Amino acid sequence: MRVAVIVDDLDPARRRKCFWDEQLTSIPDLQVELVSLQANMEARLFFNIYAYDVVIFNWCVLDGAVMYAADRAQDILAFYDDHFIQFVRRGGVVIMENQPKRWRPAQRAYDILFPGQMAVLSRETYPFGSTVQVNARLREHPIVQGVAAPIHSAYSQPPGTSWFPPGSTSVRSIEELNPTKMYTGAFQSWSKEWLPLLYTEDRQNPVMLVKSEGLGLWVVTTMYIASSNVHDLVESLVVGARNHRTAIRNFHMAEKSKRRVRVLTSSAVIFVVAVGLFLLLQSGLLKSKVPYGDTWAGNISVSVLFAALASGATFLRGFLILTWRAARNR
Repeated sequence: MRVAVIVDDLDPARRRKCFWDEQLTSIPDLQVELVSLQANMEARLFFNIYAYDVVIFNWCVLDGAVMYAADRAQDILAFYDDHFIQFVRRGGVVIMENQPKRWRPAQRAYDILFPGQMAVLSRETYPFGSTVQVNARLREHPIVQGVAAPIHSAYSQPPGTSWFPPGSTSVRSIEELNPTKMYTGAFQSWSKEWLPLLYTEDRQNPVMLVKSEGLGLWVVTTMYIASSNVHDLVESLVVGARNHRTAIRNFHMAEKSKRRVRVLTSSAVIFVVAVGLFLLLQSGLLKSKVPYGDTWAGNISVSVLFAALASGATFLRGFLILTWRAARNR
């Protein structure tokens, strides 16, 4: 299996740190190659994405930072976006780590390949954490099925390890580094074809979205997957996503069918309740005097009736909330 990791620069002294080579060299039968889109353009070399099985965007490589020519990387990707789309449709896997500007996800980076499909939290909101939660509703998804949850960062780099070339970034960026983090920022909305697999520690917003397209898979995150050093997750994303493409595609198709059924069921329940209420009002039963209403037996009957109605309303409310969340892929 051939894996390409897209980085800022092929010179380790000039690029932001890549943790993928350490993570992937321990996995057998993998050929890993670091690729710089900028270096390829300077050498007039076409990046033949079809020669690989998995392509990974290293953290920040598309954040637009002029210092690392990430603005140029954005332009290159925007020009060749159709090749990445065809690559996935033919069975390839694309994994995107967090693309933040000063640790806040940059919307522009995600819009290049996925315009209008997802939105990150505003820059004023800065959630970060060293633990992610698996979406309980999607626990059987092949990517997370065999990964223990919750997932905790196992960052193992020596203290003082630099993520940046010396003198290339601001003091503020270094102060906010928080090296043991698994994510910074999150997604606030996404289109229905995406499934939110992993969430922030408080389960409020997803940090990993996945979409099956054609024969392949997109994995888009606000996470630092490789630096978190969670081998099971890395292997599942890189090897499992490729080897279990059929199972993943079937899972996504099944989820799509489930959403349709939930929406139809919810609509049917609302219709039945509305018709029942209309007939009840038309019958005049709600206005009629309850037999033995002035006795203890009558009072108990009325109390039981109202309790049943209240319980039914509570159940219906919960059912509708769950249906709405499922329809929105929450």
